[in-house]
Amino acid sequence: MKKLLTNASLTILSLALFCCEKDPQPDCGCDGPAVLVLKNTRAVHEGAGLFTFTHPITLNKTSAWACDADSLWAKSANSEVPDYTISGNLKKECFFGPTLMIVYPPIDITAIKKD
Repeated sequence: MKKLLTNASLTILSLALFCCEKDPQPDCGCDGPAVLVLKNTRAVHEGAGLFTFTHPITLNKTSAWACDADSLWAKSANSEVPDYTISGNLKKECFFGPTLMIVYPPIDITAIKKD
């Protein structure tokens, strides 16, 4: 009986160690996959890493948070006149249910230039 219990315990332990899934890959946020690649897109820096630009497909005004905001980026003087050129990977925003706040998608900026 003792040997059966030992074998059963070892089997369960082996299954627990080797059958577990690896950490799941995120499907949203800065660590998620890109949903759109922006290249040389004119943008306005609203401050604190928030950029507003014209979406290249829908042509709607869109805002996105920089994944790694740089404190050296100056806020645009006029929110109607783009003075940055950015390239990067627009990511999917994470949705955790209804909220009273606007949730902007993140953007992983790969290149940025101020006029």
